[in-house]
Amino acid sequence: MTHRTLDAAEGLDWGLVNKVVPAADLTAEVTALAEQLAAGPTEAMGGVKALLQTAPNDTLESQMERETRALVRVSTTTADGREGVKAFLEKRAPVFKGE
Repeated sequence: MTHRTLDAAEGLDWGLVNKVVPAADLTAEVTALAEQLAAGPTEAMGGVKALLQTAPNDTLESQMERETRALVRVSTTTADGREGVKAFLEKRAPVFKGE
């Protein structure tokens, strides 16, 4: 509310940004993060985003119900969900394909 500009270190300290990098490294860092996210379970990530959007207006019980339903849906109806469960049971890293 003060319209004060924060520097990068303050933004990091306050939890407003995840990482601070030199400008020369920005493209490489962004590319690495994009590749990491793209290699993840994208359907599940979309579900998390949807849950975060409903959370502020939900009761704890309602949100827990939504989370349970989303977990069951993703783990049983998507290839990535089944791969995640299988990898967990086999004690190995999952290989997600965005399916």
